[in-house]
Amino acid sequence: MRLSEASAHLGSFSARIKEEPHLPTQVGKEGKIGSLWISSTAVKAADAMLSRCPSPYEKRCLLHLLAATDFGDGGSAATYYQRLYWKVNLAEPSLRKNDGLHLGNEPLDDASILTALEEHGHWEQARNWAKHLEASGGSWKSATHHVTETQAESMVAEWKEFLWDVPEERVALWGHCQTLFLRYSFPPLQAGLFFLKHAEAAEKDLPARELHELLLLSLQWLSGTITQCNPVCPLNLLREIETRAWLLAVESETQVKSEGEFTLSSREPASGKGSSIIDRTASIITKMDNHINSVRIKSGERNDTKESNQSHLKATQMSDSSSSAAILGGAKVKRRAKGFVPSRKSLADPVDRSNEPETSSISFNIKEDSQIPDENLKIEATFSKWEERVGPAELERAVLSLLEFGQIAASRQLQHKLSPGCMPSEFKLVDAALKLAAIATPNNKVSVLVLDGELRSVMQSYHLFPNQHVIDALQVLESLAILLTEGRGRGLCRRIISVVKTANVLGIPFSEAFEKHPIELLQLLSLKAQDSFEEAKLLVQSHYMPAASIAQILAESFLKGLLAAHRGGYMESQKEEGPAPLLWRFSDFLKWAELCPSEPEIGHALLRLVATCQGIPHACEVELLILSHHFYKSSACLDGVDVLVDLAFKKVEAYVSEGDFPCLARLITGVGNFHALNFILGILIENGQLDLLLQKFSAAIDANAGTAEAVRGFRMAVLTLLKQFNPNDLDAFAMVYGHFDMKHETASLLESRAEQSSKEWSLRSDKDQTDELLASMRYFIEAAEVYSSIDAGNKTRQACAQASLLSLQIRMPDLHFLNLSETNARRALVEQSRFQEALIVAEAYGLNQPGEWALVLWNQMLRPELVEQFVAEFVAVLPLQPSMLLELARFYRAEVAARGDQSQFSVWLTGGGLPAEWAKYLGRSFRCLLRRTRDLRLRYQLATIATGFVDVVDACNRAFDKIPENAGPLVLRKGHGGGYLPLM
Repeated sequence: MRLSEASAHLGSFSARIKEEPHLPTQVGKEGKIGSLWISSTAVKAADAMLSRCPSPYEKRCLLHLLAATDFGDGGSAATYYQRLYWKVNLAEPSLRKNDGLHLGNEPLDDASILTALEEHGHWEQARNWAKHLEASGGSWKSATHHVTETQAESMVAEWKEFLWDVPEERVALWGHCQTLFLRYSFPPLQAGLFFLKHAEAAEKDLPARELHELLLLSLQWLSGTITQCNPVCPLNLLREIETRAWLLAVESETQVKSEGEFTLSSREPASGKGSSIIDRTASIITKMDNHINSVRIKSGERNDTKESNQSHLKATQMSDSSSSAAILGGAKVKRRAKGFVPSRKSLADPVDRSNEPETSSISFNIKEDSQIPDENLKIEATFSKWEERVGPAELERAVLSLLEFGQIAASRQLQHKLSPGCMPSEFKLVDAALKLAAIATPNNKVSVLVLDGELRSVMQSYHLFPNQHVIDALQVLESLAILLTEGRGRGLCRRIISVVKTANVLGIPFSEAFEKHPIELLQLLSLKAQDSFEEAKLLVQSHYMPAASIAQILAESFLKGLLAAHRGGYMESQKEEGPAPLLWRFSDFLKWAELCPSEPEIGHALLRLVATCQGIPHACEVELLILSHHFYKSSACLDGVDVLVDLAFKKVEAYVSEGDFPCLARLITGVGNFHALNFILGILIENGQLDLLLQKFSAAIDANAGTAEAVRGFRMAVLTLLKQFNPNDLDAFAMVYGHFDMKHETASLLESRAEQSSKEWSLRSDKDQTDELLASMRYFIEAAEVYSSIDAGNKTRQACAQASLLSLQIRMPDLHFLNLSETNARRALVEQSRFQEALIVAEAYGLNQPGEWALVLWNQMLRPELVEQFVAEFVAVLPLQPSMLLELARFYRAEVAARGDQSQFSVWLTGGGLPAEWAKYLGRSFRCLLRRTRDLRLRYQLATIATGFVDVVDACNRAFDKIPENAGPLVLRKGHGGGYLPLM
């Protein structure tokens, strides 16, 4: 038979079964028996057909049709066939080849199918199969919950293998487990034991914060807070876990404060404030206690109703036997429930619980009565280590730690739960501090008459009562803080003192200040920045505040002060006058920024204001960006610097479009990051704002005492951009050089400008116009002055020589002295008849050497009248070097030897002719040189070399008192004063 035909037959059968009760045949008991017989017969026929199916595929097809058939038995047969359909799909290897489950090649029974699905991670299929098994009854009552628990354990195992070292992933793991339990309605007892078991197993590996989160989850499940049901764990065990959770909360809060981090808990949606770990723990435990109390009240009401019902049933027992049997059955059930209480009491802690009325009135519905002993053993095994771990010392530490963190109500509540008969003395001291603080504002001086009796007794018992009638409340509070030890209330007392001082500064009552969040108090103090720094510092030291919140408060207060200063026109001055007491000056903000432990957070807060706030004036935006960059740089936060540069790039476009160049100059000079913000320098230079840029930089350096490195970086950046955009703007370069007192660069620039001016004159056709030469001479003179100021002697001499050469060119326009080659420069030097002009040319071209002057003097030898004047001026300035004179002597001898008496060839020998008395003139000129030679030995040598000057030689011999060479050996003559006599 085809599947379509079988489906049609079964559909017809279902329709007739549905119509069978409506047929006008047999009615009553016989009709009902007929319908049941038809259904059972159909089921047997179906089973027979299933047993004869030749292949698993045909069996699956038949089961699919049977599962959709109504057998008239209320759907039990269809459910049965649906489970068989699921089973044959999962159990038969030939049918699961292409289903992706990969459960192996062996046939599987019900339990093996469930186990295989769980091992291979097919959780949805396993959960569906578990639901079918639960529907079949028997021992499969909690199969679905078993799958859920197995899935959670598998997640934990997978996380431990791959992601256990990442704290964020571990926190996410417990969140996934919590979501899994809520989604599939996992039993609260099993969920609580799951978290408690893993907290115990990983106690040494997990930090206190994660262990605390696990205990809180376990508490909420075991107390029934999550599922809004009765507690599934004895109250004494809940209190032990609660105590341990409090200890972990205190430890976690301490770690958070020491590390400067914020809590794992979410932000409260109502207030928008971040709650601490202790606050969150207190909130959860308060909800748990409220739930337990409400369950106790409802349980008491139900017990009263049951007692009234039972008395009414006893009065009517004789009239209705069936009701009596029901009452007896109910009484047996009740007795069994009472019998469970002693076994639960056996797990209680030795600490007295007689003052906790809720322990005797709450009924715990854990599971079926037959499973109660096993569950009690499971609970006892799970909680045994926690009971051993939490002793009296741990209880006291938990209570006093809560008191230290300011959780006064929670510490009292925990003390009342665990040991109501013993109250630590720290509670009295804290109560006294609170009462004293309430009357200490706004005046610290308090009369003794206003103190109540309890406060007086505490002060007298600790010898704090003064002799006079007026006490200083702050001094008494300081004494109370000393009496309290660290970790046992001293921190709370210090926080009270800080709040009292804050309230006095703000002029508000202590009660109002104590109810406010510390961040709110810091915000109010920041608005009185000039008068409240010490109080704000004490407030931050005594209270834990997230660094991001402190930074946000400081940034917002600074912006308010900036806006007020901008409206009043005080931003440029940065002096004492201004919108006091607001925080608006750099120096004040840097002092207040010490309150924040994280400098990058201050940069983030300032940058966030610029990015999010609308309508801030450009000048205020620039100041915020400058401060933000300061904190990013000091903390080496490179990511923050990158974000700031991107934001500045966007802001610059708006500034340029509005022509607000002063703000641009203030931004680049205030930030000082000339490499990253190089484009701002380019914009200012291109728009002719170099003078404004230099002024702003000078102001920034004077205000912040900039380092030499910052000055050097700015100078290099500006000069680089000038060479890039305006390489020919020499005035701009001169402005920069003069601003930074760059003497060498200034002098070089002046020399280059002088050379440029002289080149311009050389290109002129009219050489009589000397304006360019005068400008060039002025530049050389200024360069010489700059060089002389830095003791650069050679440079100064060269600049002066060039200026003198220019003056010579101006005085003698017919001759050409500028930009001569080396040969032409020597020719010009030789042709000068006056020493001053010759010296100018020699200095300008570096020819002031003895060998060069020999040629100059020799050129003047035939003009004795000029030689005498030339040599006189020469000797007044320069010395007559022996090498030069010896060279002139050789010139003289060679000239005389060459000419001799051949005067007839004089015209041919010298162009232009020589005077007839050339020998006379030449000798006269050389005698002038001999007269100027003071060294007798040199004069004697010159006369000897030149020849023809016998008189000069004899004069030198007489001066030497020299004996002729053909004389014999000499002896010293006595009494002659150094004369010699020949021996022979």
